[in-house]
Amino acid sequence: MKKVIIIRHAKSSWNDFNLSDFDRPLDSRGLRDAPLMAERLKKAGHIPQILISSNALRAKTTANYFSTVFDLDVRLVPSLYHGQPDDYLNVITELEEDIKTVALFGHNPGITYIANLIKPGCTDNIPTCGIIVATLSDMMWEEADWNKMTLTELMYPIKN
Repeated sequence: MKKVIIIRHAKSSWNDFNLSDFDRPLDSRGLRDAPLMAERLKKAGHIPQILISSNALRAKTTANYFSTVFDLDVRLVPSLYHGQPDDYLNVITELEEDIKTVALFGHNPGITYIANLIKPGCTDNIPTCGIIVATLSDMMWEEADWNKMTLTELMYPIKN
């Protein structure tokens, strides 16, 4: 069985309107949620073998927290910045077969749309630092498609 984990970047800051959208950093809630969600993912037994992120600052920073927890490098893929479901699927279908679990970091609205492609009507919104966990049974990565995946878990940060 293969596992696809998709993580929306943690909460970003809107404090500096001179920054481009691409360069927005995490805010204090994002800096708190990213390491906590990485630990929750690990405790739940979802252990990625590869981390792939949008190259936008807020996604890279989120991925770096997961990188620390899972002791993995982060591979940056520019097409995940505001990527559509096909952009994520293109990354997944190019994975090497020895990879059994992948974690991808990106942005809404694409991530919420992906969750609903996997399981129609499952959510109105994947919040910041929300995580989708889906599985694929008995197929190669190149055969992956959203409608062939099973949604196994949605994980959200605790609001304070």
